[in-house]
Amino acid sequence: MIAIANFVMKGPMQAYLAAIGFALLTVWFSPFGIFSGAVIALITLRIGVSDGFKTLLAAMAVHLVVSGFLSGTYLAGLIAIIEFMLPVWVLAVVLRQTNSMGSTLQIAALISGTGLLLAHFMLGDLPAWWMGLFDQMFRPVLEEAGVAYSTDMIEQMTNVMSMLLAMFAVVLWFGTVLIGRWMQGVLYYPGQFQKDFHQLRLPRNVAIATVIVAIASLFLNESSGGLLGDLFGLLSIVLMFQGLAISHHAVLIKHLSKGWLFALYFLLLVFPQTVLVLAIVGLADTFSDFRSRWVESK
Repeated sequence: MIAIANFVMKGPMQAYLAAIGFALLTVWFSPFGIFSGAVIALITLRIGVSDGFKTLLAAMAVHLVVSGFLSGTYLAGLIAIIEFMLPVWVLAVVLRQTNSMGSTLQIAALISGTGLLLAHFMLGDLPAWWMGLFDQMFRPVLEEAGVAYSTDMIEQMTNVMSMLLAMFAVVLWFGTVLIGRWMQGVLYYPGQFQKDFHQLRLPRNVAIATVIVAIASLFLNESSGGLLGDLFGLLSIVLMFQGLAISHHAVLIKHLSKGWLFALYFLLLVFPQTVLVLAIVGLADTFSDFRSRWVESK
Protein backbone atom coordinates (compact mmCIF):
# COMPACT_ATOMS: atom_id res chain seq x y z
CA MET A 1 0.00 0.00 0.00
CA ILE A 2 2.87 2.37 0.74
CA ALA A 3 4.32 1.71 -2.71
CA ILE A 4 0.92 2.56 -4.24
CA ALA A 5 0.73 5.78 -2.20
CA ASN A 6 4.23 6.82 -3.24
CA PHE A 7 3.40 6.19 -6.91
CA VAL A 8 0.12 8.12 -6.70
CA MET A 9 1.75 11.14 -5.07
CA LYS A 10 4.34 11.55 -7.81
CA GLY A 11 1.90 13.56 -9.92
CA PRO A 12 -1.60 13.82 -11.42
CA MET A 13 -0.84 11.39 -14.24
CA GLN A 14 0.28 8.71 -11.79
CA ALA A 15 -2.89 9.24 -9.76
CA TYR A 16 -5.07 8.78 -12.84
CA LEU A 17 -3.10 5.70 -13.91
CA ALA A 18 -3.41 4.07 -10.49
CA ALA A 19 -7.14 4.76 -10.12
CA ILE A 20 -7.91 3.71 -13.69
CA GLY A 21 -5.68 0.63 -13.45
CA PHE A 22 -7.42 -0.64 -10.33
CA ALA A 23 -10.82 0.27 -11.80
CA LEU A 24 -9.99 -1.92 -14.80
CA LEU A 25 -8.86 -4.80 -12.60
CA THR A 26 -12.13 -4.48 -10.66
CA VAL A 27 -13.97 -5.61 -13.80
CA TRP A 28 -12.39 -9.06 -13.44
CA PHE A 29 -11.80 -9.21 -9.68
CA SER A 30 -14.02 -6.90 -7.66
CA PRO A 31 -11.84 -6.60 -4.49
CA PHE A 32 -9.42 -4.45 -6.53
CA GLY A 33 -12.11 -1.79 -6.24
CA ILE A 34 -10.90 -1.17 -2.68
CA PHE A 35 -7.55 0.00 -4.05
CA SER A 36 -9.23 2.24 -6.60
CA GLY A 37 -11.37 3.78 -3.86
CA ALA A 38 -8.34 4.21 -1.58
CA VAL A 39 -6.47 6.08 -4.34
CA ILE A 40 -9.48 8.37 -4.89
CA ALA A 41 -9.66 8.99 -1.13
CA LEU A 42 -5.94 9.73 -0.91
CA ILE A 43 -6.04 12.25 -3.78
CA THR A 44 -9.10 13.94 -2.26
CA LEU A 45 -7.59 14.12 1.21
CA ARG A 46 -4.10 15.21 0.21
CA ILE A 47 -4.50 17.29 -2.96
CA GLY A 48 -8.08 18.51 -3.05
CA VAL A 49 -11.76 17.84 -3.67
CA SER A 50 -11.58 18.85 -7.34
CA ASP A 51 -8.61 16.59 -8.12
CA GLY A 52 -10.26 13.74 -6.26
CA PHE A 53 -13.43 14.24 -8.28
CA LYS A 54 -11.52 14.22 -11.57
CA THR A 55 -9.81 10.99 -10.54
CA LEU A 56 -13.20 9.56 -9.60
CA LEU A 57 -14.70 10.50 -12.97
CA ALA A 58 -11.79 8.92 -14.85
CA ALA A 59 -12.04 5.68 -12.89
CA MET A 60 -15.83 5.52 -13.24
CA ALA A 61 -15.78 6.20 -16.98
CA VAL A 62 -13.18 3.55 -17.75
CA HIS A 63 -14.83 0.98 -15.52
CA LEU A 64 -18.28 1.58 -17.02
CA VAL A 65 -17.06 1.42 -20.62
CA VAL A 66 -15.03 -1.77 -20.16
CA SER A 67 -17.59 -3.60 -18.02
CA GLY A 68 -20.38 -2.58 -20.42
CA PHE A 69 -18.38 -3.76 -23.44
CA LEU A 70 -17.53 -7.13 -21.88
CA SER A 71 -20.91 -7.93 -20.32
CA GLY A 72 -23.29 -6.05 -22.59
CA THR A 73 -24.82 -4.19 -19.65
CA TYR A 74 -23.77 -1.28 -17.46
CA LEU A 75 -25.48 -2.68 -14.35
CA ALA A 76 -22.40 -4.45 -12.99
CA GLY A 77 -20.31 -1.34 -13.58
CA LEU A 78 -22.81 0.86 -11.74
CA ILE A 79 -22.86 -1.54 -8.80
CA ALA A 80 -19.06 -1.41 -8.58
CA ILE A 81 -19.11 2.39 -8.67
CA ILE A 82 -21.62 2.52 -5.82
CA GLU A 83 -19.72 -0.15 -3.95
CA PHE A 84 -16.17 1.17 -4.23
CA MET A 85 -15.91 4.67 -5.66
CA LEU A 86 -18.61 7.34 -5.43
CA PRO A 87 -19.52 7.02 -1.71
CA VAL A 88 -15.83 6.78 -0.84
CA TRP A 89 -15.16 10.11 -2.57
CA VAL A 90 -18.09 11.70 -0.69
CA LEU A 91 -16.75 10.43 2.63
CA ALA A 92 -13.23 11.60 1.78
CA VAL A 93 -14.66 15.08 1.14
CA VAL A 94 -16.38 15.00 4.54
CA LEU A 95 -13.19 13.87 6.27
CA ARG A 96 -11.15 16.56 4.51
CA GLN A 97 -13.63 19.30 5.47
CA THR A 98 -14.30 18.21 9.06
CA ASN A 99 -11.09 16.35 9.96
CA SER A 100 -13.39 14.14 12.04
CA MET A 101 -13.56 10.37 11.64
CA GLY A 102 -16.72 10.36 13.74
CA SER A 103 -18.52 12.74 11.38
CA THR A 104 -17.33 10.74 8.39
CA LEU A 105 -18.64 7.53 9.93
CA GLN A 106 -21.99 9.22 10.58
CA ILE A 107 -22.32 10.21 6.91
CA ALA A 108 -21.46 6.65 5.85
CA ALA A 109 -24.26 5.38 8.10
CA LEU A 110 -26.63 8.04 6.75
CA ILE A 111 -25.97 7.05 3.12
CA SER A 112 -26.38 3.35 3.89
CA GLY A 113 -29.45 3.98 6.05
CA THR A 114 -31.08 6.05 3.30
CA GLY A 115 -30.56 3.19 0.88
CA LEU A 116 -32.06 0.81 3.41
CA LEU A 117 -35.14 3.00 3.90
CA LEU A 118 -35.64 3.41 0.16
CA ALA A 119 -35.39 -0.35 -0.35
CA HIS A 120 -38.02 -0.99 2.32
CA PHE A 121 -40.43 1.63 0.97
CA MET A 122 -39.95 0.77 -2.71
CA LEU A 123 -39.79 -3.03 -2.49
CA GLY A 124 -42.03 -3.62 0.50
CA ASP A 125 -41.45 -7.09 1.95
CA LEU A 126 -37.66 -7.37 1.52
CA PRO A 127 -37.30 -11.00 2.73
CA ALA A 128 -39.92 -12.02 0.14
CA TRP A 129 -38.09 -9.97 -2.50
CA TRP A 130 -34.79 -11.68 -1.70
CA MET A 131 -36.49 -15.08 -1.81
CA GLY A 132 -38.00 -14.24 -5.19
CA LEU A 133 -34.55 -13.24 -6.46
CA PHE A 134 -33.12 -16.52 -5.18
CA ASP A 135 -35.91 -18.52 -6.85
CA GLN A 136 -35.39 -16.71 -10.12
CA MET A 137 -31.61 -16.62 -10.37
CA PHE A 138 -29.99 -19.15 -8.07
CA ARG A 139 -32.39 -22.01 -7.34
CA PRO A 140 -32.48 -23.27 -10.97
CA VAL A 141 -28.68 -23.21 -11.15
CA LEU A 142 -28.28 -25.11 -7.87
CA GLU A 143 -30.88 -27.70 -8.82
CA GLU A 144 -29.38 -28.22 -12.26
CA ALA A 145 -25.94 -28.71 -10.71
CA GLY A 146 -27.36 -31.09 -8.12
CA VAL A 147 -26.16 -28.98 -5.22
CA ALA A 148 -27.99 -29.67 -1.96
CA TYR A 149 -29.09 -26.70 0.12
CA SER A 150 -31.25 -26.05 3.15
CA THR A 151 -34.48 -24.16 2.49
CA ASP A 152 -34.61 -23.09 6.13
CA MET A 153 -31.11 -21.63 5.89
CA ILE A 154 -32.05 -19.72 2.73
CA GLU A 155 -35.13 -18.29 4.46
CA GLN A 156 -33.03 -17.21 7.44
CA MET A 157 -30.55 -15.52 5.11
CA THR A 158 -33.29 -13.62 3.28
CA ASN A 159 -34.50 -12.25 6.64
CA VAL A 160 -31.14 -10.61 7.38
CA MET A 161 -29.76 -9.99 3.88
CA SER A 162 -30.77 -6.31 3.75
CA MET A 163 -29.26 -5.63 7.17
CA LEU A 164 -26.02 -7.40 6.28
CA LEU A 165 -25.66 -5.43 3.04
CA ALA A 166 -26.25 -2.13 4.86
CA MET A 167 -23.66 -3.08 7.50
CA PHE A 168 -21.20 -4.25 4.85
CA ALA A 169 -21.56 -0.98 2.94
CA VAL A 170 -20.58 1.07 5.99
CA VAL A 171 -17.58 -1.17 6.74
CA LEU A 172 -16.42 -1.10 3.11
CA TRP A 173 -16.85 2.65 2.50
CA PHE A 174 -15.49 3.83 5.82
CA GLY A 175 -12.71 1.22 5.79
CA THR A 176 -11.59 2.33 2.34
CA VAL A 177 -11.46 5.97 3.44
CA LEU A 178 -9.43 4.90 6.48
CA ILE A 179 -6.94 3.22 4.15
CA GLY A 180 -6.59 6.47 2.22
CA ARG A 181 -6.17 8.40 5.48
CA TRP A 182 -3.60 5.89 6.71
CA MET A 183 -1.57 6.25 3.51
CA GLN A 184 -1.69 10.03 3.85
CA GLY A 185 -0.49 9.75 7.45
CA VAL A 186 2.37 7.40 6.63
CA LEU A 187 3.63 9.67 3.84
CA TYR A 188 3.16 13.08 5.44
CA TYR A 189 2.11 12.86 9.10
CA PRO A 190 3.69 9.81 10.77
CA GLY A 191 1.75 8.68 13.83
CA GLN A 192 -1.20 11.00 13.18
CA PHE A 193 -3.52 8.28 11.89
CA GLN A 194 -3.20 6.33 15.13
CA LYS A 195 -3.97 9.41 17.22
CA ASP A 196 -7.00 10.27 15.10
CA PHE A 197 -8.40 6.73 15.12
CA HIS A 198 -7.91 6.38 18.87
CA GLN A 199 -10.09 9.48 19.34
CA LEU A 200 -12.85 8.34 16.98
CA ARG A 201 -16.01 9.41 18.77
CA LEU A 202 -19.69 9.48 17.85
CA PRO A 203 -22.14 12.04 19.26
CA ARG A 204 -24.51 11.04 22.03
CA ASN A 205 -27.56 11.22 19.76
CA VAL A 206 -26.27 8.17 17.85
CA ALA A 207 -26.16 6.17 21.08
CA ILE A 208 -29.62 7.39 22.10
CA ALA A 209 -31.03 6.51 18.67
CA THR A 210 -29.49 3.03 18.94
CA VAL A 211 -31.15 2.41 22.31
CA ILE A 212 -34.52 3.64 21.03
CA VAL A 213 -34.34 1.53 17.86
CA ALA A 214 -33.21 -1.53 19.83
CA ILE A 215 -36.17 -1.29 22.23
CA ALA A 216 -38.63 -0.54 19.44
CA SER A 217 -37.38 -3.49 17.37
CA LEU A 218 -38.17 -5.88 20.23
CA PHE A 219 -41.88 -5.06 19.92
CA LEU A 220 -42.43 -3.55 16.49
CA ASN A 221 -39.89 -5.18 14.17
CA GLU A 222 -42.37 -7.51 12.50
CA SER A 223 -44.97 -4.77 11.98
CA SER A 224 -42.24 -2.54 10.47
CA GLY A 225 -41.42 -5.21 7.91
CA GLY A 226 -38.03 -5.82 9.52
CA LEU A 227 -36.95 -2.20 9.09
CA LEU A 228 -36.27 -1.60 12.78
CA GLY A 229 -34.12 -4.70 13.04
CA ASP A 230 -32.17 -3.68 9.95
CA LEU A 231 -31.60 -0.18 11.37
CA PHE A 232 -30.43 -1.65 14.68
CA GLY A 233 -27.84 -3.75 12.84
CA LEU A 234 -26.66 -0.68 10.94
CA LEU A 235 -26.32 1.40 14.13
CA SER A 236 -24.50 -1.47 15.82
CA ILE A 237 -21.84 -1.60 13.13
CA VAL A 238 -21.35 2.17 13.47
CA LEU A 239 -20.85 1.91 17.24
CA MET A 240 -18.57 -1.07 16.66
CA PHE A 241 -15.98 1.27 15.15
CA GLN A 242 -15.98 3.34 18.33
CA GLY A 243 -15.54 0.12 20.29
CA LEU A 244 -12.56 -0.76 18.10
CA ALA A 245 -11.05 2.69 18.65
CA ILE A 246 -11.39 2.21 22.43
CA SER A 247 -9.76 -1.23 22.21
CA HIS A 248 -6.79 0.12 20.27
CA HIS A 249 -6.45 3.02 22.70
CA ALA A 250 -6.59 0.64 25.69
CA VAL A 251 -3.77 -1.50 24.28
CA LEU A 252 -1.60 1.59 23.82
CA ILE A 253 -2.36 3.43 27.04
CA LYS A 254 -2.17 0.32 29.24
CA HIS A 255 0.92 -1.08 27.45
CA LEU A 256 -0.80 -4.34 26.57
CA SER A 257 0.42 -6.88 24.05
CA LYS A 258 -0.79 -6.38 20.48
CA GLY A 259 -1.83 -10.01 20.65
CA TRP A 260 -5.03 -8.75 22.27
CA LEU A 261 -5.89 -6.88 19.09
CA PHE A 262 -5.13 -9.90 16.89
CA ALA A 263 -7.42 -11.96 19.13
CA LEU A 264 -10.13 -9.31 18.89
CA TYR A 265 -10.07 -9.23 15.09
CA PHE A 266 -10.01 -13.03 14.99
CA LEU A 267 -13.16 -13.07 17.10
CA LEU A 268 -14.75 -10.51 14.77
CA LEU A 269 -14.11 -12.80 11.82
CA VAL A 270 -15.27 -15.99 13.52
CA PHE A 271 -18.05 -14.83 15.84
CA PRO A 272 -20.40 -12.11 14.48
CA GLN A 273 -21.64 -11.57 18.06
CA THR A 274 -18.38 -9.71 18.69
CA VAL A 275 -19.83 -6.80 16.70
CA LEU A 276 -22.57 -6.41 19.32
CA VAL A 277 -20.05 -6.61 22.18
CA LEU A 278 -17.93 -3.84 20.65
CA ALA A 279 -21.06 -1.81 19.92
CA ILE A 280 -22.02 -2.02 23.59
CA VAL A 281 -18.52 -0.85 24.54
CA GLY A 282 -18.86 2.08 22.11
CA LEU A 283 -22.33 2.83 23.46
CA ALA A 284 -21.08 2.88 27.06
CA ASP A 285 -18.12 5.09 26.12
CA THR A 286 -20.50 7.68 24.70
CA PHE A 287 -21.77 8.31 28.22
CA SER A 288 -18.68 7.39 30.29
CA ASP A 289 -15.72 8.56 28.11
CA PHE A 290 -13.33 5.77 29.09
CA ARG A 291 -10.39 7.20 27.15
CA SER A 292 -10.31 10.51 28.99
CA ARG A 293 -10.47 8.69 32.32
CA TRP A 294 -7.55 6.44 31.38
CA VAL A 295 -5.42 9.42 30.37
CA GLU A 296 -6.26 11.31 33.58
CA SER A 297 -5.44 8.28 35.74
CA LYS A 298 -1.92 7.90 34.32
